[in-house]
Amino acid sequence: MSLAFKNQNIQLSEQKQKIQLLLEAAVERHQNGNLAAANMIYEKIRKIDPDNVVALQLSGVLACQVQQYEASLSLFSRAIYLKPDYAEAYNNRGITFKNMGQFDDALANYSKAISLKPDYAEPFNNRALVLEELGRFNEAMINYEQAISLNPESAETYSNRALVLKELGRFDEAMADLNKAIALDPTYPEAHWNKALQLLLFGEFEEGWPLCEWRWKTKQQIGTELTTSKPRWSGEANKRVFLWAEQGIGDEIMYASLIPELAATSSKLIVQCDERLIPLFKRSFVDGIEYRCRKSPALEDSYDCHIPMGSLPNIFRPSLDSFSKASKAYLRCESERSQELRKTLLKGEAKTLIGISWNSSSPIAGAHHRNITLSDMAQHLDGPNVKLVNLQYGDVSDEIAKLREDHGIEVAEVSEIDNRNDIDGLAALIMACDQIVSIDNATVHLAGALGANTRVLLPFNRSWQWGLERSDSYWYGSLQLHRQKKPGDWKPTLKTIK
Repeated sequence: MSLAFKNQNIQLSEQKQKIQLLLEAAVERHQNGNLAAANMIYEKIRKIDPDNVVALQLSGVLACQVQQYEASLSLFSRAIYLKPDYAEAYNNRGITFKNMGQFDDALANYSKAISLKPDYAEPFNNRALVLEELGRFNEAMINYEQAISLNPESAETYSNRALVLKELGRFDEAMADLNKAIALDPTYPEAHWNKALQLLLFGEFEEGWPLCEWRWKTKQQIGTELTTSKPRWSGEANKRVFLWAEQGIGDEIMYASLIPELAATSSKLIVQCDERLIPLFKRSFVDGIEYRCRKSPALEDSYDCHIPMGSLPNIFRPSLDSFSKASKAYLRCESERSQELRKTLLKGEAKTLIGISWNSSSPIAGAHHRNITLSDMAQHLDGPNVKLVNLQYGDVSDEIAKLREDHGIEVAEVSEIDNRNDIDGLAALIMACDQIVSIDNATVHLAGALGANTRVLLPFNRSWQWGLERSDSYWYGSLQLHRQKKPGDWKPTLKTIK
């Protein structure tokens, strides 16, 4: 019995050593971004030892990274079941809940991690991020300060705290935090990116645009940087230029204001963009431009140099005055279709057509603060001489039906136009209206690019495209900006429009 027991101990020791070596190999691959290889090793460990809490926890982190959130929660929960005091698993399960938009569950998990390990800085930082999303800025500040006291060398926490300071209007302190983050870690991309956005907010374009190049190294959902052996275009004349798409469709529309200037200086221009925009761009810009959809990049031998859309302002918009070079209505809808839509909507009545959009599905942090309920918007805009027209993308028929049932307010829908997928049709519908009222979403960019008379409802948290306190837009001449004065309170802003 004694000898068998000793042999068993030797075998267990060998197994532990093997698992440790496998874990080290998996973590190395995980940290280097080779997620598929890391996952294979984690699965191998879990086959050898199904109750290995470290492998379960790290597998949960990886599953969260690839947006397999249910699997991630299951793995974290199993690790916590086996090790109830596993603070790291609670913290990371909180991250998964946050990514799923389940903020209360995220806060509960961060708080549990803190109760188990009070000197653990990361859950304080993560709890602050959720509180910031919820607009609870003062509570977020308290958590950031606690995180910094526990880990004063964290560039991430300083960069994150700067965003709350910016929302609170404490801009000098925000910039100090961003500079502190960069001093602590000059390679930390989010700090450079956040600094760029604050500079752009203040109209400091000459310093802000170059810092925007850090966006490719951040975790922002802006797409993938083009892989090519050809050089970046830096303003040279008479070159064959490939302009490629990035970020969302609203960003593509906004940066398209620079296409005429780029076309004028290029011997050939290839524009890659969202497929839905191609008919509109072809009608609006000079002949001779070649268009490609985002799934079909240009072949290298067809261009001399390339540039992403978001980098064009660094060349063409170094100052506020330089925005005056662009046409204030640079896109053109199909005018006959627009006129027919207007006749159909009015049905001979003498009414003001107001196109409305009230929701954004943007993945950008804090974007949900832009949204308004259809009921709030419609009740403030409806009147005897007004006809509301739906410009909102997605299936909103239930919301419109409920508005009719609860308040007797009608919102006209044009069934032949898919507001999400038929952007050319949406452009014609926008121009059929007398006025547009919308939150900050792609509809606003399209309306502004068309030169439509548009009122934009902006939330309290500031987006750099609209400047600090401006009531007009340097991107679009036909926009009027109406800003929320208090987080979450839209009524005063809606009253200014009415």
